[in-house]
Amino acid sequence: MSAPMPRVAVLADWWWPDEVGGAERSARAAALELARFAEVAVFVPATAEATYADGPLTVHAVRRPFARRVHADTRARRGLEFLTAWLLPWSASRLTRRIGEFAPDAVVATNVSRTGPWLPRWVRARGLGFVRVFHDLSDTCWRRSRLKGARNCATVCGECQVKTRIMRNATPRSAVSVCVSGFVRDELVDARLTTPAASLVAYPLIGPAEAVRVPRRGAGGELVVGYLGRVSPVKGIESAIRTAAAYRRKTGRTVTVVVAGEGQADYARTLVDLARSEGVDLRLPGHLAVDDFCASVDVVLIPSRWMEPFGRVAVEVGRAGKPMLVSPLGGLPEAAAVSGGDYAFADFEDPATAAVALGDLLAGSSPGVAAVGPAAAVPLAQGVVAATRRVLSGTGDVAAGRRP
Repeated sequence: MSAPMPRVAVLADWWWPDEVGGAERSARAAALELARFAEVAVFVPATAEATYADGPLTVHAVRRPFARRVHADTRARRGLEFLTAWLLPWSASRLTRRIGEFAPDAVVATNVSRTGPWLPRWVRARGLGFVRVFHDLSDTCWRRSRLKGARNCATVCGECQVKTRIMRNATPRSAVSVCVSGFVRDELVDARLTTPAASLVAYPLIGPAEAVRVPRRGAGGELVVGYLGRVSPVKGIESAIRTAAAYRRKTGRTVTVVVAGEGQADYARTLVDLARSEGVDLRLPGHLAVDDFCASVDVVLIPSRWMEPFGRVAVEVGRAGKPMLVSPLGGLPEAAAVSGGDYAFADFEDPATAAVALGDLLAGSSPGVAAVGPAAAVPLAQGVVAATRRVLSGTGDVAAGRRP
């Protein structure tokens, strides 16, 4: 008689699987992989109760008081959800009760921002296996990896140390952390939220084992430079336009900048004015699929001003074979390295120097410095499965070296 399948509860965020971003797509892929050897139930905070199937997964949308109705709800609604999640234990009580009814052997938490510390504390009290998937650094700082004024948060602020301490105390000592980049893991280790022994790095997206190469256009004629992503000042798009303009002045080539994505209308108008003053053409096509975007540009600029936890766009572009000039912040260098494409790094705050790096990249004389190659990279779904098997087996002292 075969042994019963283990039961794994997956805590996800937002409105699975209809409205998801990169983190939620990764969570769904990991849950589907877990369903190969376990009975998996997904639990998501919601405004109304519902239970439905998503392939082999059973999804439980559990009503959470003061939950957002949509991702970008009003500021008041977002603030109310955030405050109640952290200040009121009963805000997560319905969710933990439903998870308890499922009677899991392990809990995989992809996002706990909408439950505060109460779910990890509930798991800890019951001695369940716990896997925490870190897609960002929100557990270390209210604004960690964000810009404060014109500068990145380089350290955990005093007010944010309170949040870090709460999460540190709530997390089960036997928990295994899955981090979307080495950058994220290093930051979490430094904040004492995990240890090297209790964590692993697994990337949301990786490129092919063999580098992708596509024919490049000659040095003459128009150069089309592209940016793909959220249209927001934190993404450094103004610096990309200035870099393209510096390259035009240096080479005499006609340069067009394609900014594909959605975001702030006022900021888009600022970009139009900047491009006009810098003497480069600017196209704002709105949202474009990755393949359509890559087909329309010669080279991609990823000029983020903030420390991206990973950088999914870098991998998507690399897989398409487009060369990219990347800001060496946060997890972006790792994303470029596992992309399978050509890349180079540049400080976009210095457009003239970045323009030189762009020229070297286009000439093929600026190979990427691969900190980790695709062959050595572990996909996120595989990492979550490995971590879950680890907590289910109870092997290894994952708490070794964990500081109180």
